[in-house]
Amino acid sequence: MEGASLPSWLIIPMSYRIAIAAFVVGAGLSLPAYSQTATPAPATAPAQPEAKKPEAEAKPEAGNISTISFGDWNLRCRADASPRYCEISQTIEAQDKAGPIAKISVGRPSPGANLHAIIILPNNVSFPSSVFIRTDVNDKWGVELNWLRCIPGGCFADAELSDATLAHWHSLDTIGNIIFRDAAGDEISLPMTFHGFGQALDAFNKS
Repeated sequence: MEGASLPSWLIIPMSYRIAIAAFVVGAGLSLPAYSQTATPAPATAPAQPEAKKPEAEAKPEAGNISTISFGDWNLRCRADASPRYCEISQTIEAQDKAGPIAKISVGRPSPGANLHAIIILPNNVSFPSSVFIRTDVNDKWGVELNWLRCIPGGCFADAELSDATLAHWHSLDTIGNIIFRDAAGDEISLPMTFHGFGQALDAFNKS
């Protein structure tokens, strides 16, 4: 089986395991006052404003994972996998806490499959419920994600992305939100951005 060295409880498509392995280890997820203190993590390199300009240099990470930054999104690829697995992702941090509190990733659950979005959130969430990605304040419903499963490190929600959704997101440079309900049933709104998403998606498609 691909990625046999990964924990046996992580029965998640391989392309998502890049995000999960890096995110869960040492994350220490908790529930701060999201709407007041959460913020997308700053990119480690500037966005590429024009397609003609060279991409940022790939930065190696543990486990043969390399990262290239485009605005607030990162293209991450695992070089030692065959076929090569990549994702684009954005990590959300709380200003009053160290480490990530949420992550959104876009990738293929298997070679040739349609693109999916997966969101990793703290495991203090309500069931039944859904997670939503809204592109701006005028986007009432956005994209709905269904829960996959929870582990001690967090809960995972997934949705297949249509071509129309990807084309719409590609053109955006807005502040969006990840909406979900915590264990108390309260609606939580986490800010995320689409700055750099289009360039990261183009780079993903070339990878």
